[in-house]
Amino acid sequence: MKSFSQLIANPSGVLKPLLEHIQTIKQLDKIFQGSLPSPLNQHCHVANFRQKILVVQADSSIWGTQLRYMVPKLLQQWQQDNSLPTTIEKIEVKVRPAKF
Repeated sequence: MKSFSQLIANPSGVLKPLLEHIQTIKQLDKIFQGSLPSPLNQHCHVANFRQKILVVQADSSIWGTQLRYMVPKLLQQWQQDNSLPTTIEKIEVKVRPAKF
């Protein structure tokens, strides 16, 4: 049986697509954060990406509402930008308060 560190160092099988998905989410979050004005970028982050839908979490309903107003602008901006690692057709905003 392989140790966890061996699996991470040389991903294969089920673990490989999972790690690739995590890397894609990290890339998308970096682009997402760079596309948002401050302080909104401090309260929202990419949670998942599935079937061309970017799932984004905001830490309160106030930030979620502000982000929802920006969704059309972000989608238009990203459709013209060829640096995205994948195609995004929709942004889904979820509110998940930060734990203290």
